[in-house]
Amino acid sequence: MLELEVVTPEKLAFSEQADSVVLPAVEGEIGILPGHAPLLAQLTVGELRVQRGGTSERFAVSGGFVEVLENKVKVFAETAEMEKEINAERARLALERAQKEIKAAASPVDLAVAQAALRRALLRLRVSEGQAKRRTQ
Repeated sequence: MLELEVVTPEKLAFSEQADSVVLPAVEGEIGILPGHAPLLAQLTVGELRVQRGGTSERFAVSGGFVEVLENKVKVFAETAEMEKEINAERARLALERAQKEIKAAASPVDLAVAQAALRRALLRLRVSEGQAKRRTQ
C-alpha cells in the first residue's frame, strides 16, 4: 500500500492509502506502485488518478511536484480538485472566457496566460465529465 497526500497552498486536499497513483509529470505520465524507487518530479497540468481497492479517484491538478519515498507519495500541487468538487458549468464558462482571451491577446504573454487558462478549463471539464459518466453507468 502507498500513503498518498495531495497538498495545495490552501489545504490538505487528500490523505488516504492507495494501491497505485498515476501523475501528470512534465516528461509524461508516471505510474507509482508500492516499492517504487525514490523519485522527485515536476508536475504539469493534468489528471491525477488514484486506485484504491475497486474504486478510483481523479483530480485535476496544475503544476507543482511529487516526492516518492518509502511507499509515501506526497503531491505538492498549485491546485488540486477532486472530480466530485468540480463545477462543470463554471468550467465551461472558464473555457469560453479563455477562448475569447486567446482571440483578444495583445502580446505573447497575454496569449500564454490565456492558453494556460484554456488547458486548465479543458482538464477540469474532462475530469468532471468522467464523474458524470460513472454516475450514469
